[in-house]
Amino acid sequence: MAISFSLPADASPRLKVIQGLQLGVTALTILATFLAAVIPHKHKRFTFGLLYPLILISCSTTFLVHRERRRAREGTLTKQKYVKYQLYKIFAAFGLAFVGFIADLFTFDENCDKQRPGETGLWLRCIKVNKWQGAILWLNVFNWLFIWASLFYSCCMTGNRQGAIALNGEEANIGFSDETANDEAVARNLQAQDPNWQA
Repeated sequence: MAISFSLPADASPRLKVIQGLQLGVTALTILATFLAAVIPHKHKRFTFGLLYPLILISCSTTFLVHRERRRAREGTLTKQKYVKYQLYKIFAAFGLAFVGFIADLFTFDENCDKQRPGETGLWLRCIKVNKWQGAILWLNVFNWLFIWASLFYSCCMTGNRQGAIALNGEEANIGFSDETANDEAVARNLQAQDPNWQA
């Protein structure tokens, strides 16, 4: 069974943007992991420690985005199901972030940097964060931001309206594709009865 991440053409543009941003974080996480593995640099264990939560959360988010898009293609992505997927993302992110934090503790590099007098910058556990590691921290921030954004969007999205609109009496004959002359006469009659209608 092939995995497809496509959305139907009539899908909400906001939904496309949010899911695209979440998948974009996944793509950048893969790139960052590859570069961290192949490029020699100081404190490689520390760098991977920053990546562990991001890698795990990206896996769960990508899986759930795939489920959302499959439901959208099938026409079964209701507001209720979308909210459920966003709650799954939040709970999975918290759980996997904790697992990543534990993995970071077990693989922590204890080689500390020496801080010179007057030296500025961000320090985490006696290690000075360089630009590359800072970019990974920002990627973590945006990852959480996009997950929460999808949850907030789920509270604002419009629910599916199903079923035909029921009309009573003569009004039920108006607006169908198979309109007849009698339907037009009924429409004129209804307009004539409206005191606010003017010719």
